[in-house]
Amino acid sequence: MRLRLASAAFALLAVTSNAVEVTNPATGSVRTALGELRLPDLDGRMVTLSSYLDRGPVVLDFWATWCKPCLTAIPELNALYDELEPRGLQVVGINEDGQRNAAKVKPFVRTQDIHFPVLLDLNRAAQSRLNAPALPTTLLLDRDGNVVHTTFGYRPGEIQQLRAKIEALLTAKPAE
Repeated sequence: MRLRLASAAFALLAVTSNAVEVTNPATGSVRTALGELRLPDLDGRMVTLSSYLDRGPVVLDFWATWCKPCLTAIPELNALYDELEPRGLQVVGINEDGQRNAAKVKPFVRTQDIHFPVLLDLNRAAQSRLNAPALPTTLLLDRDGNVVHTTFGYRPGEIQQLRAKIEALLTAKPAE
């Protein structure tokens, strides 16, 4: 019996370990993963995530309409976006409600007055590919696609840490 359980566990591990290539968000570049990810915006237009990198540092925020900590973070991300977007910051919300609730997201974004672009991760490809295991997960990327800062969950006041890291990226001269 133990041998069968061990064999089944090993077989499951072998199948799942090859199913999706996951990028570790704690270090390294995710530029390749972003270039391969195309998600629909709220109007159904397909957007390649890497297209945001050319404009400046990017904050990717994985969230869902049912996630209370996500909703607590949105006003802070709105304020950050409103203040720093003129200097080059890009904030992109990646909604994880899935296909079943996709039609509810656009009206929700409107009622919540979300200012930054929101993309729909209908099959959770971005969440899997960028290893965003919890909601909210926030990734700060530099212009080269390197993960500079990662936050899992929400804690009051941590937006100040994120802001400091963004400021450093905005004041740094881009490599030529």
